[in-house]
Amino acid sequence: MKLIHCADLHLDSRMSTHLGDAAARERRQELLGTWLRLVAYAEQHQVRAILIAGDLFDRPAVSRTTAHAVLESVRTHPEIAFFYLKGNHDTDSFLNQAESLPENLYTFQDTWRKYRLSDHLVIAGREFTESGTLNELAAKTLRLEEADVNIVLLHGQVSEGTAQDSASTETIHLADYAHQAIDYLALGHVHQYQEGSLDGRGSWCYPGCLEGRGFDECTRHGFVLLEVDEATHQLRRQLVDISTRHFWTVPLEVQGLDSSMAIVRRARALLSLLSGTPSADPAIAEIPAERVEAILQAGAGVRMRAQDLVKLELRGALAMDVELSLDFIRTQLAPMFYFLRVVDETRRFIDPSMYQHDKSLKGAFVHSVEADATLDEQTKAAVIEAGLRLLRGEELL
Repeated sequence: MKLIHCADLHLDSRMSTHLGDAAARERRQELLGTWLRLVAYAEQHQVRAILIAGDLFDRPAVSRTTAHAVLESVRTHPEIAFFYLKGNHDTDSFLNQAESLPENLYTFQDTWRKYRLSDHLVIAGREFTESGTLNELAAKTLRLEEADVNIVLLHGQVSEGTAQDSASTETIHLADYAHQAIDYLALGHVHQYQEGSLDGRGSWCYPGCLEGRGFDECTRHGFVLLEVDEATHQLRRQLVDISTRHFWTVPLEVQGLDSSMAIVRRARALLSLLSGTPSADPAIAEIPAERVEAILQAGAGVRMRAQDLVKLELRGALAMDVELSLDFIRTQLAPMFYFLRVVDETRRFIDPSMYQHDKSLKGAFVHSVEADATLDEQTKAAVIEAGLRLLRGEELL
């Protein structure tokens, strides 16, 4: 039997942290489209049930369009059972928008609910609320049959301790759920894929969110496809990435470069290697293969695509007189991707001996700043950089 485990879709998320209004609206619709693709995948691959382990929505007020699309996707797939457990972002507002809920949509409460999906497979779950007590959270009221394949849905943060160690109602104490005949603990709340052993029988897993929403979520995203052998209690799982776009954080070493144009050339070379379409530019030779592989593995584990969102971090030490324009760099590289942000994490250095015999205004200025004992080295570098730029006739923005 095939099942899908997903969580943290955060439909109707504002998506405005990095994007303008138009792009944020587009991304909100893309999130909803990814959910619809998940349902289409389930239909095409004969998936018996979809397990939603919380935070299907991002805000209490769910838009009519999103609520209608989700309800219709459930209602028009009666062959699939949808198990929806609310997370800390979810409320009843979604369910209240329907005159009647689809018969194949199953929900949970703040006490244990169990559904028998087949002769030997049980789906159980409970929602944590502010009224939850430590005794309940210790899972003492969960009763499962050893002979069944038992899948339990929860939404919260796993902890290796027990409920006696914490009063948080959103903490899942793994020790309290061990040795309770659980074969698979289907979790939600953490936005990247994680898994672990529960005991000698069962395991726990976070599928992560369907789509990354920021540069703190630069990993593969999707859902977990479960294949359950009811006779042997064996569960095989794989992460299926169906996200529309990936987020990438790309460090670029710029030490030794002398201009914004040189930085653009090296950045374009690195980004083309990450995309799997290296150019003939000699700057390609400056990029170590191991650096490319490290970025790929730290990111989505796949090639970068034109539809992705990229944060380019400029790193290294630059001489004080190196011209650096983030606007120019971004403008030149932005057409390569859906969204590009350039961040300056470089540090400036100055060799005072270069100005030792400089009798000009520039030399006098550098000498006076270097001699100021009230300034630390970082402040001196910033003041000298600004002063030299002004002396060259540049405008400080």
